[in-house]
Amino acid sequence: MTFLLALCCLGMTTLMTSATSYAQVSLRFAPGDTVLEVGQPARLSIMCDEPMDLRTIEVFVEFDPTILNTLGGGSGALFENSGFNLFDGFGLSEPNVWHGYCVIMGAYDFITSPGELFYWEFEGIADGLSAIESISVGLAASDGTGIPEVTLAPISITIGNALTPVEIAPRTGLNLNCIPNPFNPMTRINFSLPEEHSVCLEILGIDGRVIQTLINETRGSGPHEVTWDGRNALGQVQASGMYFYRIQAGPYSQVRKMTLMK
Repeated sequence: MTFLLALCCLGMTTLMTSATSYAQVSLRFAPGDTVLEVGQPARLSIMCDEPMDLRTIEVFVEFDPTILNTLGGGSGALFENSGFNLFDGFGLSEPNVWHGYCVIMGAYDFITSPGELFYWEFEGIADGLSAIESISVGLAASDGTGIPEVTLAPISITIGNALTPVEIAPRTGLNLNCIPNPFNPMTRINFSLPEEHSVCLEILGIDGRVIQTLINETRGSGPHEVTWDGRNALGQVQASGMYFYRIQAGPYSQVRKMTLMK
């Protein structure tokens, strides 16, 4: 999911000079592989060790909810101590996936790494081993443009005396998400199919009416991506606000929220 978050501020009419071009950026979890006891809380940070000017982070991380319980999450110290206005959030997009994001709202404001970009707080609830793996991670540079290649290496969390690692079952379902979210003027909607299905992917207004049908065809197994440019089926630009994107694929169905900002 690795695409980048590009977000323009409200009322911004011109972009900054294009940001420095960054090659592949490698983030890391800190601490790394960890052993905890049942009931013990912990904090896992997403760190950037490279000197970079950044405005945005958005990340989806998979874990085993039978072993770990999410307590919360939020913007890392670099964002929180910046003094800028932040648009941020944290929540579960699926029972085994948490989603976090932070956007600096000032048109010309940005943070400078290295340091902590985001954090996740959790506790162990059962003996076992859980892989902690990013499904998608995105960064936007100081001018809001996406950084094309961002990676976040997986780690593992062991709870109790897990002498034999628990086999992590493959992800099932659609893993539907969009990045960036919020967005302006477009966003990329990602999903995966466990097998071939007839797929219908639609954009809905807050009143539930269908605004645009992005996909209505058979798709094969594996990951897929489609772009929505904030227009309806007639090509008309839609107003800023909340929208829904809904997918139906065989026995699977999911709905997610997105926000279009101007």
